Amino acid sequence: MRMRIAPVIAPSLQQIETNAARRLVIGRSEAMRNVATLVRRVAESPRASVLLQGESGTGKEVIAEAIHALSSRAKDPFVAINCAAIPHALLETELFGVESGAYTDAKITRDGHIARAHHATLFLDEIGAMPLSLQAKLLRFLETLRFRRVGGTKELRVDVRIISATNVDLKTEVARKAFREDLFYRLEVITITLPPLRERPEDIEPLIEHFLKSYQTEDMSQLRVSPEAMELLLRYSWPGNVRQLLHAITHGQILCDGRVIEAKDLPEEIRLAESSAAQQLENVQEQVHLPPEGVDLGALLGGIERKLLWEALERCPGNQVQAAALLRISRDQLRYRLAHSSKMVGASG
Repeated sequence: MRMRIAPVIAPSLQQIETNAARRLVIGRSEAMRNVATLVRRVAESPRASVLLQGESGTGKEVIAEAIHALSSRAKDPFVAINCAAIPHALLETELFGVESGAYTDAKITRDGHIARAHHATLFLDEIGAMPLSLQAKLLRFLETLRFRRVGGTKELRVDVRIISATNVDLKTEVARKAFREDLFYRLEVITITLPPLRERPEDIEPLIEHFLKSYQTEDMSQLRVSPEAMELLLRYSWPGNVRQLLHAITHGQILCDGRVIEAKDLPEEIRLAESSAAQQLENVQEQVHLPPEGVDLGALLGGIERKLLWEALERCPGNQVQAAALLRISRDQLRYRLAHSSKMVGASG
């Protein structure tokens, strides 16, 4: 059974119960609190179309389900379709359904995902992969909420909210004529952008804690992550985002001895990333030599520290938590070093 990842809703929404499921949603970063506010407000408008943007693995489907669960449509099932996972020739019938006899293999009349989402929410994942020919039909449906099954003549009407998601820049696709501009503006009534995990390192530990609890049973103590393994997890850049983090914890849970995940139990790419970083540091250190005339060590080290501090802040647009994570120090240490660095600059001036 596929485990759901729920990384994003604010504390006021942390425990949501519906008739279908109980969902725990996690995230303490400012970015995720902003997302949570949007989710709550969008859920209160059950007809507004929503476009979710973000890299693969950031939890777009989880957000879509959260919007559905918080809305007045929650009593009916959440319906999802991945537009990239279905061959173009079949996508239309999967969406709109098909009438008996429409083509050779159409033996019976069959509803599509749109009809199944009546009174509920239809989630169109990877909407950017939808062929242009079908985009025109989807646009007409969105404007009228009416459609015909493939091969049918009877017009059907549904009451449905559309949430779409993409990991590509649809504006760029519009400019390339690969996505219809009118459909883009119809889908993006509300846009929610999910930041990658590397931009919100403060969410890594609570996410890990949540995943560890999912492996706990009544007769067993909760899994733990050793300090060494946690250090590796906090330093990793997570190109696969929350999904990759979940897989890493699952990997560790399977391979660990007892109830503690050690560094050796983590996936190879995470362990090797740390080795690569250590090698890069060693290479830099080998290039540093004492000149014949000597050096002002304090000034040299202070200058290097100031340069790295400000580069980290520039790379993370002023976010001190993210900058501290890049430098492998705490936020308090970063603030102290910034203050100390400013005093040194002022004194030298």
